[in-house]
Amino acid sequence: MSAPNPSSTPSGAQSNGAYADTVSPDLHQMVSAWFLGPQAENLDMLKNLFAQAADMHQKSRLAYYPEDGAFITEAIRESAAFKIASKDIQDIFTRVTALLYKYSIPFFSQRYAGHMSFEMSLPSILGWVTTVLCNPNNVAFEASPLTTLIELEVGEQLCRMLGYTEEDDKGKPLYWGHIACDGTVANLESVWFVFLASTRNLKYYPLSLRDAMKPGGDLHFIASTFTVPLPTTGRDVLLSELGLWQLLNLPSKTILDIPERLHQQYGITSKYLDDVLYHYIVQTRGKQAVETEWQMPHSPTYFIAATKHYSWPKSAAIAGLGAEYMHDVPVDEHARIDIQELRKNLDDCLAHKKPVFAVVAIIGSTEEGSVDPLDKILDLRDEYESKGLCFLVHADAAWGGYFASMIRKERPAKGPYHSFPDEPPREFVPSVTLRQSTVDQFHALARTDSITIDPHKAGYIPYPAGGLCYRDGRLKSLLTWSAPYIVQGASGESIGIYGVEGSKPGAPAVATYMHHEIVGLYEKGHGALLGEASWSCRRISAHWGAMSTEADQFIVVPFNPLPAEADGPDALEQQKQFIRTRILGMQNDVIIQDTKARDLLFQLGSDLNINAFACNFRLFDKGTGKYVVNQDVEEANYLNNSIFHRLSITAPGVLPETIPMFLSSTTFAYKDYRDCVQHYKKRMGLETESRQDLFLLRNVVMSPFQTAGNFVQKLADTFQKVLVEEMEHVVARNTITPQTHSFILQGVDGNGRAYLTYCPYFYNANSRFQVILSVALEDVLGGATNILPCYLNTEEDTTVDNVCRDGAAFGASVVQHADDMFPSDGKGNVMVGRVKVSDVKVIKMRRLDSRYRELAFPKVFVPLYLYGSGDTYFIDHMLVRAPNAQLSAQVKIRFDTLPPAGTVEKGALLAVDRSEAAMQPVDDASVAWFKEGAELAFQLYDDPHPVDAAGPGLLPRVGSVRPLATGTLTLGKPFVDITRLNKQDFTEHPRASHRMVSFTSREAHPDTKLEWRNALNSAFEK
Repeated sequence: MSAPNPSSTPSGAQSNGAYADTVSPDLHQMVSAWFLGPQAENLDMLKNLFAQAADMHQKSRLAYYPEDGAFITEAIRESAAFKIASKDIQDIFTRVTALLYKYSIPFFSQRYAGHMSFEMSLPSILGWVTTVLCNPNNVAFEASPLTTLIELEVGEQLCRMLGYTEEDDKGKPLYWGHIACDGTVANLESVWFVFLASTRNLKYYPLSLRDAMKPGGDLHFIASTFTVPLPTTGRDVLLSELGLWQLLNLPSKTILDIPERLHQQYGITSKYLDDVLYHYIVQTRGKQAVETEWQMPHSPTYFIAATKHYSWPKSAAIAGLGAEYMHDVPVDEHARIDIQELRKNLDDCLAHKKPVFAVVAIIGSTEEGSVDPLDKILDLRDEYESKGLCFLVHADAAWGGYFASMIRKERPAKGPYHSFPDEPPREFVPSVTLRQSTVDQFHALARTDSITIDPHKAGYIPYPAGGLCYRDGRLKSLLTWSAPYIVQGASGESIGIYGVEGSKPGAPAVATYMHHEIVGLYEKGHGALLGEASWSCRRISAHWGAMSTEADQFIVVPFNPLPAEADGPDALEQQKQFIRTRILGMQNDVIIQDTKARDLLFQLGSDLNINAFACNFRLFDKGTGKYVVNQDVEEANYLNNSIFHRLSITAPGVLPETIPMFLSSTTFAYKDYRDCVQHYKKRMGLETESRQDLFLLRNVVMSPFQTAGNFVQKLADTFQKVLVEEMEHVVARNTITPQTHSFILQGVDGNGRAYLTYCPYFYNANSRFQVILSVALEDVLGGATNILPCYLNTEEDTTVDNVCRDGAAFGASVVQHADDMFPSDGKGNVMVGRVKVSDVKVIKMRRLDSRYRELAFPKVFVPLYLYGSGDTYFIDHMLVRAPNAQLSAQVKIRFDTLPPAGTVEKGALLAVDRSEAAMQPVDDASVAWFKEGAELAFQLYDDPHPVDAAGPGLLPRVGSVRPLATGTLTLGKPFVDITRLNKQDFTEHPRASHRMVSFTSREAHPDTKLEWRNALNSAFEK
C-alpha cells in the first residue's frame, strides 16, 4: 500500500503552502511566473497583457492613414441590424465559451497526467494571441516579413539546442530549421525529402545526373572528367562509370556538394542544371519509370522501431513510398530499437543489394518515453557507409527534443537568455534525473541528418506547432522543384517553398520565439522547467513501483521495472519496502538529503517523463484457500480499461470536475512489441501463449506543480481508490458463484432426445463456456416443445459444472420473448412453462477464456458444430474469438455423400462457405444471412478432439484435409444473439461511461459518440 502523507512539515516550510518545500525556491518562483497557474493565480498578469495587446493593435490601425476616417460609423453602430448582429456574436460566444469551459479537459491542473498536454506558457499564449490579430501568412516573405524572420530565428534556436552548430567560413549557420503545423507533418516532410527529394538527389539524383551524361545528353561534356569519391575506398572515380549500386550509395554530403562542384569546375549554373535535370528527375518521369529503366531489383526502404508513431506509415503512404517500405525493427524489453536486429536487416540489405533511404531513431517514444540508442545507430551508419551501404539517420524527437535543453550547460550564443548566479547549486535541481545513457543520446543528436521536434509538446507552445531541423541546410532545397542552390541563409527567403504546407500562420513562430526568449533553451531555463517535471515523474513512478504488496488483492506493475526486480522476488519486495519508508510520503528536501533514496529515485521510471504501467488482480482459489494471480490477459485489459474510463472523459454526462485525476492509455500490440510485451506479461503474472495485445495505463508528466507539497501522494491515493473499486467489479465477474443459467431449446430428434445449447457470456467466468447437450426432457407445465426455439432457465442457482455433466438433472423454466400472446413481465421475457431435464449427455463443452481462442477468424469459412440423430440435425456456431455472435438453428441437411456412421451424433465440424473474418466486427447486418430458409453449402469434418477440449487449434482444417462429406443445409427458425454474448459490464447498474469498443482500445463507443453529438445539438438549440 502507498505510504500515507507525513504529518510533519520540514523546518522552514509553510504548512499551509502547497509548494512551500520546493527544493530550489528561486527556480520554482521563476517557473511559476511562466504559467497562468492551476488556479489561474496569474490571471491579473494575463488580463493586463491581453488588454495591452488589444490597445496596441488598435493604435496600429489608427496609425495607418488615419485621414481615411472611420468606416464603421456611430450611426451604423446604433442601427438595429448592427445591434442584432452584435447580440448574435455575444450570444454564440457566450454559449460556445460556456461549453468549452464546461467540458474541456483540465490540462492546466496538477491532477492531469494523461497525454502530452499541459497548459501553455504565458509567453507563448501572448505571442500567439498578439500575432493572430495580425494574421500573417508565413508562406511568403512579402505577406509576413517579421514573422518569417522570427520563424527562421526559431529554427536556428531549435537547431542549436539540438546540437546543430556548424557554420561556414563566414560565420553563417550551415543548419536550418522551421516550424510546421505538427510533428506528423514534420515527419511527412522528412519522408518527403528523404524519399521524394532523395529519389531526386540523395538516392536517384546520381542516376538522373548520369543519364544526362550519356552521349547526346546535355551534360555529356563532363562525363569523362567529373569524379566523385567512393565511400568504401575514398578514391575518386568517374561518376559516369559507376554502377547502379554505387550510384545509389553515395554519401549525402557527396551528393549535396555536386551542384557547387559543377559550378566551380565547369561554370554550370544552378538554373542550367535545374533545366537539364528536369527531363530526368523522378518528379518529371515518375519513380516507376526510373526504376524500370535502371532495372532496379529492389526499391529503397526505411528502418524504424516497431513502436513508431502512427505518422510514419501515414507519411510513407502519402509520399507514395508505401507503408510496406517503412520496415519495422523489433524492440527490446525496454521498448527501444534492437540494435542487433537492425544490424541483421542492414546485413541483409548489403548482401542482397537492397538500398536504404534512412534509419529513424525515436528520441522519446510517445507511448513509453523510451529513447532509442541513437549513438549506436549512428555508428552503424558510419560502419555500413564504409562497406558501401549509405543511408541517412533521422531522429524523431517530437516528444523528446526539448529535453536537450537539460544538457546545455551554458546559454546559447544567441538570444538574451537568463542567468541566475545566486541560485542554489544545481545538484539540488531535479534536472539531474536524466540518466547518463539518455544524455549520451542527446549529445548524439548533433550527428544526425535531420530531427523532428514539437514545440507544442514538451515546448509548452499552443497547438499546432511542430518543427523540423536539418544539419545541412542544403537539404531544404530538395523540397522545392529547384536544385540545391549555392547561396545559403539569404535573408528574406519565403519559407513556404521548402515545406509540405502552403499557407501557414505566423502565430506559432512568434509564440515559440517568445517562450524561447523568455525561458531560454538551456539547463537553467527550459531545462529547469523540464527538470521539475522530471522530478515529479520519478516520484510518481515510485508509487507505481511500490504501490502493491503481496498482501494486496490488486497488483500494479510499472513497465520500467524497479532495479531490484532482476535480483528476484525477495530483493524486489525489500526494495519496495525501502521506497515506501524512504521515498513515498517524504518531502522533496528530505529525499534530496537522503543520498540512498535520491540515488534510487533517479533510477526509476522511463527515459523521458512517461510512466507506462498496468494493473492485475488476485482471485481466491477455494481449492487451496489462497489468492492466486489472474492469468487472463483479457480480464487484466478490462480492469485497466475500466480504470482508464474512470479517469478520463468518456461520456457527455461526465463533467471534468467529477474526474479526480486524468490518465491516458496505450496498447502494446503483439505484432509490434512481440518479445517486449511477452516479457511484460510475464512480469504481470499473465499467460503469454495466446499472444494477445496488452492494454496499459500511461501518465505523462509535464506539470512543474506536482513537484512539491507532496501532491504526488494525493494522486497515488486517488488512483489506488479507483483501482480498488474497479477491481471489485472485475473480481466479481471472474468469481464462480451459483446463479441462474440459460439454454436454448433447439428441438427434439426422432428418438425423443432434446438438444440444448448454452447461452454464454464471453466476459463472465460463470458463463464463459460453449456447451451443447443432449437431454431427456419432461414437460411439467406449458408444452415447451411447441414453441421452439425457446429459453430454458435453471430454476435453482447453480454452476455450469453441476448441470453440464453426463447424467445431470435439473428443473428449468421455459422462457420466451414477450409478444402479443405472452405479455411482458417488464424485462422483455415471460415464463410459459416448466420442464424437467435429465439424463444429460455432453456433446461439447469448451472453455471460452481468452487464452483458449483462435489467433484469427477463419477467412474462407464459418465454423459450426453439427449434431443430432436420424434425420434431425442442429447447428451451433463455433465461438472461436470475441466479440462474436451466437448462431443456432435446427437444419435440414442434403448430403452429396453420407458421412461415416456416428460422426454427426458425437458432434461434427461444419465449414459453411462464407468468410467469418469478413463479418468482423460483428453486427446485425453481418449475420443477416443466418435467417430461416437460407440455403448454405458446407463441408463436413470429423472432430477428433475430446468433448471438453480447449483451444486454440479446434477449427476444421479446411483446405488441408479432405472433408468427410459435402452438401447443403437449410436453416429452420434461427436463434441469433450478439448483445448478451458480448455483454461487458456486469455491475448492478451498467455504466455508459464504461462502454468499450474493445478491451484493448480507448476508442469512443459509437453510442457515446452519438450522445456527444446529441448533447452538442441540444446545447445550441437552447
